[in-house]
Amino acid sequence: MGIPETDLIEEMDLSSVECLNMATGKEWGNAVKPGYREDAGLLCQSDDDEQLIVTIPFKQLVNLTSLIIRGPADGTAPRTVKVFVNKPNLSFDNCGKKAAESLVLTAAQATGDEKIELDFTQFQNVRVVSIFVDDNQGGGDVTNVAKIVVNGHPVHTTNMSELKKC
Repeated sequence: MGIPETDLIEEMDLSSVECLNMATGKEWGNAVKPGYREDAGLLCQSDDDEQLIVTIPFKQLVNLTSLIIRGPADGTAPRTVKVFVNKPNLSFDNCGKKAAESLVLTAAQATGDEKIELDFTQFQNVRVVSIFVDDNQGGGDVTNVAKIVVNGHPVHTTNMSELKKC
């Protein structure tokens, strides 16, 4: 039996999360932070077009097993998603490169709390995960994300943020 997966929110370095192309007031914290991501009315929304990049660093190495990416049922929920590993400077210019996993979410996956299983072999020893939303369910110019959950387990190493001076 393997190590059970858990929500890796405690392993995320929330102070260093970045989101590209988000609308002012509709920021990444609404979809990622505990308390906010449970409120379906709070959204991370794209700004200039339907694309978003959310880059989440971890406090220590983790192995990822699944994601939950939820949006509203109005056609603005994510559809095509690419997940990149250990690419801390991912930009729209290099999202065309090969991702660790490319996903096309069904409407049920994109609007519910269904886990999206990842190819475990591609998601080991992850320091940073970047989620690129290419388009949405309705094909419109605005994408909304209400919830992002990253599941897996820590690789038991030294957590550098817990080190103290002697």
